[in-house]
Amino acid sequence: MAKKITLTVNENLFRQIDAWRSSFNLSRLFQDAVSEAIRRKEEFQHLLSGAADIPRIVERLKAEKQHLFENARAAGTADGSAWAARAHYEELVAAVRSIPGTTDAEIKAAKAWEARHKLAGPDGALHDAAVAAFREGWNTGVTGLWDLVKAQLGEA
Repeated sequence: MAKKITLTVNENLFRQIDAWRSSFNLSRLFQDAVSEAIRRKEEFQHLLSGAADIPRIVERLKAEKQHLFENARAAGTADGSAWAARAHYEELVAAVRSIPGTTDAEIKAAKAWEARHKLAGPDGALHDAAVAAFREGWNTGVTGLWDLVKAQLGEA
C-alpha cells in the first residue's frame, strides 16, 4: 500500500511546479529522485564498509581511463588529418618537419579539444596524459595524410 507524505517547497518552485503539473507525474518524479539518492548513499556506505569489490572497481576505472586516452588519440588523428587536408602546402610541410615538435596548429587543435571535453580546467596527470594522447593522434593524422600525398607531390 502506498503511503503519503507532505513535501514543502518554496513559493517560486511551487509556481513552477503548478505551471507544469499536468506535464509531470510528481509522485513518480519524486520517487525516482529519492530512490536514486538513496541508492547512491547505500553504494557509498557499501564502499566505506569495505565490502565493495575493490579489484573490480579498479579494473573498471582502468578500462575507462584507457578508453579516455584511446578516444583522445582517435579524435586527434581525425582532427590532424582534417587539418592536413585543409592546410596549405607550406603549412603542411612545416608541420610534418616539426613532428614530434609542436606547431601553432597543433596547439590550437589541442586547446579546442580540451575545451570541447571540459579538460581546460586545472592541469593534472590525467589532463596532461589525455592532451598528450590527443596531440600524438593529431601528429599521426597529419603524417598519415602526408604519407599518402608526398610521392604525388614529388617529395621523398
